[in-house]
Amino acid sequence: MSENTTAIASSSAPLHISSIVICPDDASKKKVEFVELELDSQRREIRRGSGNDKDLSAKFDPAIAVSTERVSLIVHCQHHTVRKTIVEFSLDGKDILSNAVDQDGKREYRTTQRKITIIITISRLQPTSNSILQICPRFRLLVIGKTGVGKSSLIHQAFKINEVHVSEHTRGKTDIDKEFIAPENGRFVLHDSEGFESGDSASFSDAKEFIARRRKMPELKDKIHAVWLCLSIPHASGRLLESGVEEFLKSRKELLGDIPIIVVFTKQDLLVNTLKLNAMKSGGWDAAALDQLKRDSLNNLCVQPLEHEVGSDILHATISTKNGYENTIRELVELTTTNVEKFEASLTMMIAQRVDIGLKVKASIAIGKKRYWRGLGSSMDFAGFTMQDCLSVIHKDVIDVWNFNDPYCHLADEKFRTQILNDLDNTDLPNLAQAVQFGLSVVAEILKLPLAGPILPIVASIAAGVVVVKWAYDTYQRTDIVLRRIMTYIVDLTCIMQILFLLAPAGPVSRRAIKAAIKTYGVTGKSGVHLKIKSWHMPLTPSGRDDALEKIVGLIEDHSIKADEVEDLRTQIRQQMMRLQLDEEW
Repeated sequence: MSENTTAIASSSAPLHISSIVICPDDASKKKVEFVELELDSQRREIRRGSGNDKDLSAKFDPAIAVSTERVSLIVHCQHHTVRKTIVEFSLDGKDILSNAVDQDGKREYRTTQRKITIIITISRLQPTSNSILQICPRFRLLVIGKTGVGKSSLIHQAFKINEVHVSEHTRGKTDIDKEFIAPENGRFVLHDSEGFESGDSASFSDAKEFIARRRKMPELKDKIHAVWLCLSIPHASGRLLESGVEEFLKSRKELLGDIPIIVVFTKQDLLVNTLKLNAMKSGGWDAAALDQLKRDSLNNLCVQPLEHEVGSDILHATISTKNGYENTIRELVELTTTNVEKFEASLTMMIAQRVDIGLKVKASIAIGKKRYWRGLGSSMDFAGFTMQDCLSVIHKDVIDVWNFNDPYCHLADEKFRTQILNDLDNTDLPNLAQAVQFGLSVVAEILKLPLAGPILPIVASIAAGVVVVKWAYDTYQRTDIVLRRIMTYIVDLTCIMQILFLLAPAGPVSRRAIKAAIKTYGVTGKSGVHLKIKSWHMPLTPSGRDDALEKIVGLIEDHSIKADEVEDLRTQIRQQMMRLQLDEEW
């Protein structure tokens, strides 16, 4: 057993299973139908997808924690004949740990019985995000509103989901229990309910029963975390609340308890266009006057009637899903996040949403402070692991928060991580662009990227493949150099994620866009960050080493793209964004 394996086996952290592969021998006529994983008195089935491969595999994100020594794997096989067989693997947690070996940067355990090989990828060093996402893997949102009020567009804008089918049902037939989980954003689950019109007691009753049932569920992941009640902004003579909606809002405290409900007034753009038209007929308008007129109109048409009918403590937001109104969606998302009481649910909302860059940065810092960023120089979290292990777990924490649509796992690719590792010790002279606001300097560099042909290799390591960074494979030793490297990695990766947020707002992340983000950061921020960390006077006593956390947060904040700047910055680089959706090799 290697020294590193011994250190891991003696650690008190629980065993985690991150993936399982079941491989029948090439000469075998068996095909795996499905597998049952039994642990901690629970059984989990692993089913085959649409593929025809003989192998069956499953990845677990977050990884499965194993607190028992015994793990049972029951493999159900189908022969080319009609005969079926069952092969049971009885595994021992200690045996898995002591016999696991490093393979292509992963720790794997292999065993073979009756011409079937089981490959289990394990880890004992787990990202902080895993523990949070085990408690609340998805933000569960109930959206209530009539067909045509704009629910689908709102969900698309807030969570960047391509196809949202809400309220596309026969009136009164909406299935509020149906969970909508989009493949491009697995951190969000939607429940849909039609509005409560006069005389429509069925929808009202269904919604009350559904909410009451979900409130009784013991697990946070099964509860409703927030409710958006969507209403169109009425005309001057229109009624704001149907009787059913009014009754629902008046009984909200009894029905919802601590679940926040936000009244969302939709289609603000139609009101603004009407105000502009009326102003032009009256001789013209200026921006300040129009803004004041809009606030007055919203107050008269929406806020005052709402507060008069159901009380002044009701949360509300006014939004539009049209171009130019992105700040309204961001304000709604932030209002929701702020009023979700459970920390894990609030953090999952920050992860699920894809409209507010500020909340992403805030979530990264919150998860970092919870464990691995705190007390970096004196923490025992990394004892016995390699620097590669330490940085890998920090890497996953960060990319989990940003929750990009990354179906091919480019952001978890070893080549991407190696690029950052290779640059940790490089400190060039600060670029003059750093005197400019970070977002503006980023845009200036993106505009210089080539529109035709591949982006040139950033450094030789990306073009040639993974280059082994020797020090990263050494066992973690608590030194000043190690601390500075970890600090640099955290800030570099967070800044690159911010730039990628500009470049990939909706579709799948491409390697071309990732390379562009790395290259842009290399010019606009990297040298300044590295120099500041290199010249930072680290406290001499271990008790003072939480100053490293403050330094990390300060550098991230200094190199932050402001939320209200994002759409303006994207407008300037729109053509480059389109080209960067095309993929290319590392």
